[in-house]
Amino acid sequence: MKFNQYIWNLYKNSPEGETVISSFSDRKEWIDEEQLLERYNPSIKDNFNKEIICKILEDFWCYKVSDFEGIEYPSLDEAGNIYEDIISTGLRIENEEVLKIGDFDLMLEYIPFLSMELNCLLGEYFFPYLYIDRFYELKRLADYFEIELPSIPKKPDYKSRCMYYWELCKVFYLFRTKNNLTPDELSAFMYDYAPNLLHTEKKSEIPQPSQAWFIGGLIRGYGEQWTTGFWQSNQETKKGDILIHYETAPISAITCLWIAQVDGVIDPFTHYYSNTYVSNRIDIPHITLKELREDEYFSGHPLIRKNFQGVNGWAVNSEDYLELLRIIKTKGFDIETLPKLYAPTLPKDVIVEYEHDVEQQLLEPLLNSMGWYENKDFIRQLPIQAGRGHRVFPDYALHYDNKPNEERAKVLIEAKLHMKNNQAIEDAFLQAKSYAQLLETSVIVLCDKYYLFVYEKQQSFDRNSYKRYTWLDMENPDIFNELKNKLNIKAQ
Repeated sequence: MKFNQYIWNLYKNSPEGETVISSFSDRKEWIDEEQLLERYNPSIKDNFNKEIICKILEDFWCYKVSDFEGIEYPSLDEAGNIYEDIISTGLRIENEEVLKIGDFDLMLEYIPFLSMELNCLLGEYFFPYLYIDRFYELKRLADYFEIELPSIPKKPDYKSRCMYYWELCKVFYLFRTKNNLTPDELSAFMYDYAPNLLHTEKKSEIPQPSQAWFIGGLIRGYGEQWTTGFWQSNQETKKGDILIHYETAPISAITCLWIAQVDGVIDPFTHYYSNTYVSNRIDIPHITLKELREDEYFSGHPLIRKNFQGVNGWAVNSEDYLELLRIIKTKGFDIETLPKLYAPTLPKDVIVEYEHDVEQQLLEPLLNSMGWYENKDFIRQLPIQAGRGHRVFPDYALHYDNKPNEERAKVLIEAKLHMKNNQAIEDAFLQAKSYAQLLETSVIVLCDKYYLFVYEKQQSFDRNSYKRYTWLDMENPDIFNELKNKLNIKAQ
């Protein structure tokens, strides 16, 4: 969805909008900064209390940021150089070296606080980064308003991960100036206006789990009633996957299961890099490390032999999971209430070795069975004008109109042999979304030899809002008709 100036003007001139905008413009004390952090991301208290936050803010301002206070109207490039200088030169307070020069790993923790200071110093270029442990929400905002975020650096490249904040600043500087927002209005847009819009968006259902993973760490520090939140996991975690929680010493036991609420999230500003949102907690009888060491099956398991070191994101195969259920059952727990793993299978007599097999043996027969045929209802490789002298060709356009320079398609389908990981799925989604923006498309379908991912446009496409089907699901009449109805939008 493009930025709507009329709706924005209604918001910014409302009493609520004026209050939010002024809260970003009227910061005079460290406590004002801390209150903004708490208001828009209360989870920050999990790691920092009020006094620590104010101390960090004061130290960065007094011993780093204020050194650049006299600079007037730097260019965009000069602002970037200022930021790189600040993060690269450590932090010394009198005779104490608080942050070593080049310690970009530790610097990651301070980016949100530094961003607040830089926003006060040079609000023209720097915005407050309040998406601590919520990078997923920033991606949702970017999808909704069709903002292209820069590629995330690799995990070991800590300096580039710190510099990623500046890459975001450049993106949102262009967005802000294009839409005539002041720096304080941009902050209100990012932390109040946009989240309220996104909150009204319909959430997609959670798929059946296809994989289980171990995660680990003490829960009690978050409170006994902690039922949802951000946790380190494998970046290949998929929405709906089972997360088996091992609580470390002094508990030293598997205590509960969770369900992943989103696909694995790579967050450049968290030390652990890959995470997911967990919820739907199921408490189970404790299975202690001692019990696992003495169990015939688990005694030789590599993770048990390592005493659960490196537990977060450890893949659990189907046999491991069944053996855990066995132990849980011996403790008198009804394992029928626990989630089961589902493995996708192909229809009978279908062999898929190449991408065209996905197209010819799975996708096209499905479309034909729904009453849609090539060159009548769908076309392969529809040429789209994507710039001067440049054309792109989506795999399938369903319910299309290919008049010269007026190409339209209600449904776009991209077929791959196997999208092996979340990055492959995201790359395919972004590719299809770029086509969809040119064709006024309402539905995107990604498919490979195992799954179909169906993304329905609400105000915009959201990479984490999809319905996942297996090819064997199509043998169920109710599910078949459900998918057909999603795709049968030519008359709408």
